[in-house]
Amino acid sequence: MYVLLEIFLHSRLKVPIRLDGPMDLIHTRFDYLKRNLNCMAEQVLEQALLLCDALENNDYSIAEQIIRQDDLLDHLEKENDNISQSVILEAVVNRTKMGMNSFAPEISFKQDPLRFALSAIRINRHFERIGDNMVGISRSFMNDRLPQGIFLNNSLLHRILARFTTAVGMAVESLVEEKKRFFGSIKDVDEELSHYCKNSLEEFLELQEMTHHQISDIQSILFHINRVGDLSVNIGEELIRLSTGEDIRHLDLDSSQHQSVSPMKFLKNHVKNVWKNF
Repeated sequence: MYVLLEIFLHSRLKVPIRLDGPMDLIHTRFDYLKRNLNCMAEQVLEQALLLCDALENNDYSIAEQIIRQDDLLDHLEKENDNISQSVILEAVVNRTKMGMNSFAPEISFKQDPLRFALSAIRINRHFERIGDNMVGISRSFMNDRLPQGIFLNNSLLHRILARFTTAVGMAVESLVEEKKRFFGSIKDVDEELSHYCKNSLEEFLELQEMTHHQISDIQSILFHINRVGDLSVNIGEELIRLSTGEDIRHLDLDSSQHQSVSPMKFLKNHVKNVWKNF
């Protein structure tokens, strides 16, 4: 309690933290960083839930709220980044004193402030970019050019929002609850999300009643949603590395996947052809 109070006074009022030595300083910032990162994750999940409400209920006031609240995510991202750098510098100097060299590698990952701070920098930026993409979705939605109730009445868009929320929720819970078993599920959800985004854009391109402005807004929203799914997977991959030391990025890409066109590339390429339909 008193430690958290002193951290608050230090971060907000610049009151010096009174601690016994460098070891206490490292552990204090380490715990504060974990708490701050969890707070950021929960804020991202709240933004995702608000975004779904905005799109399904055609509520522009909620979209405006999402844009305003992104400032909090930006503040947390900057603060977490600065804390991580401080933890890294102090942990390098005091690593031996902390006894981390005596632990087996599989034990030390989560308990080692140095390893956690390095992973926190990556996770921190992924969450901040998820927030930026949700702002991008909100801005495209607020152009007020899409048909009323499109996200509620279109079954494919409805499934996309469900997968979008699920992917973000899994990434957040994996971090906050320290659960790594969700990783495989996150990848499955992200693959479904990418597939649905591709099919949805194809569907709207076939609709003659859609204007080029509406197609542009839909394409932008689907692009940002797809990107949020990718960033959620990145967080899961980083949590696996933090827990086990194993880097599993891109391990499941076989030759057939390399030869196929990714959904993200599909979305980008289709933008060039959209205008030819009008």
